[in-house]
Amino acid sequence: MVKVPYTGLWIRDHLSNVGEDYIQHMSTLYRREMKKTKNVVSSYHQFCKLIYVLESLGLVEFTREEESGKDWLVPRKYYRIKPGTEKSVKWQNPQKHYVPKAT
Repeated sequence: MVKVPYTGLWIRDHLSNVGEDYIQHMSTLYRREMKKTKNVVSSYHQFCKLIYVLESLGLVEFTREEESGKDWLVPRKYYRIKPGTEKSVKWQNPQKHYVPKAT
């Protein structure tokens, strides 16, 4: 079995390669890669939560929104790596560094 890096590192590497991408596309590519390597596949919902954590930590930033092409779908939100954070240790285990905001 091929060991695939943590999801945070995968997202960093993917965004480094493509510049920016939207969550659904990243999730689909990640899930496809995990299935090929027989690794555990996280849900789309978990992937969305991780993007929120990465954004809260200042590792990724929202860049733009694009209509999905279907009236009933929400617009696509694109993200990129926040410049200067590429080598942050937080990519390895973002949940460890995340502190939820009190409401």
